Amino acid sequence: MASKHKKVADSNRKDENFLYIVAYVLEWLSGIVVFAVAKQSEKRLRFHALQAVFLGILATVLSFIPVIGWFLGVLLWLAGIVIGIKAYQGEDINLPILGEYAKKHA
Repeated sequence: MASKHKKVADSNRKDENFLYIVAYVLEWLSGIVVFAVAKQSEKRLRFHALQAVFLGILATVLSFIPVIGWFLGVLLWLAGIVIGIKAYQGEDINLPILGEYAKKHA
């Protein structure tokens, strides 16, 4: 009986971990959604949601710079996907300024 309970717990854990990737997919938009549905006690998830929002805002601002800004925006999006995958695997990547601010407000 205990093994069935453990499978349910593992399944819930995978669903929660999947939210780390979802937070970074559409950057600021999905980050806001994940931040809104995350419980106050889920500090790590809220941190990654806010970091995704801040990363998305930075990418949007940079996208107004022709050519180089678009390239940087795509690079930031790819970096966000990598950060989301690492968070899914249990490894946190804290971006220098954005991550510190996100951690403060998570």
